[in-house]
Amino acid sequence: MDLALAAELQSALLPRACPTDCPNQVAAARNRMCRTIGGDFYDFIRINNEQAAVVIGDVVGHGVRSSLVMAQIMGFLRTSDPTKLSRPSDTIVMLNKMLLDLGARTETVLTSSVFYAVIDLPSGITFFVNAGHPRPFLCDREKCVVLPIGPKSMILGVDEFQPEEDCITFTPGQRMILYTDGLVDACNAENHRYGETRLHDAVNRHVADTPDKCADGIFQDVLEFRTNQRQIDDETLIVIDRR
Repeated sequence: MDLALAAELQSALLPRACPTDCPNQVAAARNRMCRTIGGDFYDFIRINNEQAAVVIGDVVGHGVRSSLVMAQIMGFLRTSDPTKLSRPSDTIVMLNKMLLDLGARTETVLTSSVFYAVIDLPSGITFFVNAGHPRPFLCDREKCVVLPIGPKSMILGVDEFQPEEDCITFTPGQRMILYTDGLVDACNAENHRYGETRLHDAVNRHVADTPDKCADGIFQDVLEFRTNQRQIDDETLIVIDRR
């Protein structure tokens, strides 16, 4: 009963779409934990009238401990002064310090990958930091060309570091795909990974679909690929269209 309640509370923390007051973007998100509760997380955060942040992450491990750490990270982001979340590098430094401090108090290492981006809503200019997370990619929906997003900094919770911040322009007609490694690490009966290539192919098959239909289609594709094999990791996907 306690685990079932925890799963309900955790699910309630994770939005399924971009907030309605998020102009120029349409988004859909899906999550499938490999146990009752897990460590994957994501969120959409309105910073001010012209900026919105998107975050996706994966706390290392499974079960209760990882779910508590993910709740701590989401709570930190949701209760912070939005003005302090406008620079991805500063936000990642704060999150890393929180995990290092929490790890020191509990005498354990609490690690998490995080991709954190701030989108300028009118222009689409997007600043981001990738802290040890699978590289998201942009899909040109007219040409079906996948554009990987880099670079990648170290994972959070290990040591202090200065994150490398980068910038892209998210233009109308493009689709941004963010995901956790559980999605591409899904294995079938022959122990073959689903992998990035199959993910790219699935994105292209759903290029004309809405973000909701695209997200559902990809999740179903992974499920069918895995067939009767046990899910080994949490799976999370975000699809964002720039209008």
